[in-house]
Amino acid sequence: MKCFIIPMVICGLSVQIAAQAKKTAGKVAPKSTASKYGALAIDRSNGFYYGFSYDYATLNEAEDKAKSECDNKGGNCSVVLSFSGTGCAAYRTIDGNVGTAFGWGFAKTKEAADAIATKEALKRSNGATPSNFVWSCNSANTGTSKEIYNATEEIEAPVKVGNQIWSNRNLDVSTFRNGDPIPEAKNAAEWKEFCTNNKPAFVYLNFDSKNGKKYGKLYNFHAVMDPRGLAPNGWHVPSQNEFENLISFLGGKYEAGKKMRATKSWDIPDKKYGEYAGNGTNESGLNFLPSGRAWENEYSKDPTSEADVFHPYYSDGQWWSSTIDGSARWNDNGGQYGYYNNGFALGFSSYKKNLTGVGSEAPQRGFSVRLIKD
Repeated sequence: MKCFIIPMVICGLSVQIAAQAKKTAGKVAPKSTASKYGALAIDRSNGFYYGFSYDYATLNEAEDKAKSECDNKGGNCSVVLSFSGTGCAAYRTIDGNVGTAFGWGFAKTKEAADAIATKEALKRSNGATPSNFVWSCNSANTGTSKEIYNATEEIEAPVKVGNQIWSNRNLDVSTFRNGDPIPEAKNAAEWKEFCTNNKPAFVYLNFDSKNGKKYGKLYNFHAVMDPRGLAPNGWHVPSQNEFENLISFLGGKYEAGKKMRATKSWDIPDKKYGEYAGNGTNESGLNFLPSGRAWENEYSKDPTSEADVFHPYYSDGQWWSSTIDGSARWNDNGGQYGYYNNGFALGFSSYKKNLTGVGSEAPQRGFSVRLIKD
């Protein structure tokens, strides 16, 4: 049975779907061993536009239907959720033409899916109730319930935590605020050359640009502190104190980390040591992902070895602040590359579970950057 409940404020069923739902109401779905597919598409820049599909024989058909329905309403749409088997998808938005206040979820029941969708929408609505509600279910006996794709982690939106407003994704810019390009290190030798010569640079995790979409870029501290500005207008790289205030608001150094970390991807152990920070609850909505970190090869026997640049596992990450640690000095190989001021960075401990802190780090290292609103 397919069921839909949609307030008419911004959400409306097409005539075709409404007629189909009415036609099948009250009928018992036939038993089937073949999986059916469904999908949700939205305009990611404006949650006002959406499209659903359900009970399609193939995943491609389901995704194409959801996208075309959303596009036909006037949006520039893409699929954000796809699923198979007996289960329901739910979508929530707040009243009005609002781009960031939306959320979705998938579960075996409509109620469970709605709870997920509501929670996600609340992260982006600054506490405003997401009263607009639309949902869709595959028929009963259509295979094992399975979430195939969920784009929640890809959505960029401001998140309010206490009196601070944060971005929910790592920075992924390749130019400074004035438009000047930020140099990219495309291999280990280039990374070492930029960093040891105090020049700004970024690098993709494992030198793979495909990682940028999910994890953002890794920047050295010289890029963070460049006077041309790393953050876009209206935002800035947080100070040490702003990070400390965030940790305090979320319960302190032994509670904040799990509330900041995403619910997936943090449980991949290091192959050598078996250490990892652990998945979080993401109660804050900040969605911190393990984005790795780039080293400056200070201990590498081969300075061109790409394998020596990146920390050897994904379940770790650090985030630069804009605060210089003027009391700390760091040198590589007995001063071969000179002395530099350190920068403070946020990190999660893989040695003491749930320990979160802001510590002093060498400026040649490549860390992620998370922004806070001016």
